[in-house]
Amino acid sequence: MPEPVLLDRRGTLGLVTLNRPAERNPLDRQTAGALRDAFQCFFDDPEVRSVAVTGAGPAFCAGGDLRQMGQLGEMGAEDAYVWPAAIVELHQMMLQAPKPVIAAVNGPAYAGGLGLAGLADVVLASRAARFAMPEVKIGLFPMIIVAQLVRSLPRKLLLEMMMTGEPIDAETAHRVGFVNHMYDGPAELMAAVDDFGERFARVSPQAVRLGRRAFLLLSELPPAQALDAAQFLNLPFFLGADLREGAAAFLDKRPPSWSEPPDTRLREE
Repeated sequence: MPEPVLLDRRGTLGLVTLNRPAERNPLDRQTAGALRDAFQCFFDDPEVRSVAVTGAGPAFCAGGDLRQMGQLGEMGAEDAYVWPAAIVELHQMMLQAPKPVIAAVNGPAYAGGLGLAGLADVVLASRAARFAMPEVKIGLFPMIIVAQLVRSLPRKLLLEMMMTGEPIDAETAHRVGFVNHMYDGPAELMAAVDDFGERFARVSPQAVRLGRRAFLLLSELPPAQALDAAQFLNLPFFLGADLREGAAAFLDKRPPSWSEPPDTRLREE
């Protein structure tokens, strides 16, 4: 059986590829654990400035493995509760990602695959991409991915997709803002991934790391509280070395030499 996930380096970009194309890259417990470990590996690597995830073959990710799900009814309540633990851990880790994450959606992204794309900061899609949550068609509801997708898709459209199981195409996903950019085919899609990797390599990793965390916090606060919090959250930027270096480099008309974050790892020591 092939490795469920492949890792590759493309300059300063770490590429994670779901690698079960014959089964349309299902997101089972083994694959979720492998994805978690792959992202952690790249998040820990100081030479990696951004991470992308895509699927081998014609599909991005078809969601959960129905063969495994068919066994859930035979489990006790405690075992069924912990069954998606690796997927939940993956979601929790991605919320705290210290580096930009790109989803390169090369085909259908269904159920947990749509949730995986929704965890990314930037979603790039080929015109062959389709997005759906068909869980209701097998007597399930996409519980775990609700919390993230409600921030990424219009509420009424999201509920319609969840309650009917019907897909939307790449054009619709782009029109409603879930997909950032759309491309004609896989070659153009991966060229765009490389381009974004180069863009992220040019900006301050410290600013991106702290700014991404601040964005998640500020977007959840009422406006008045967000303004107050933003004044405090500005301090690491105002007092840090990267602002001085960035301003000096701009005035000197040279590329900046960024400082590295003191610790790019997610887990606490």
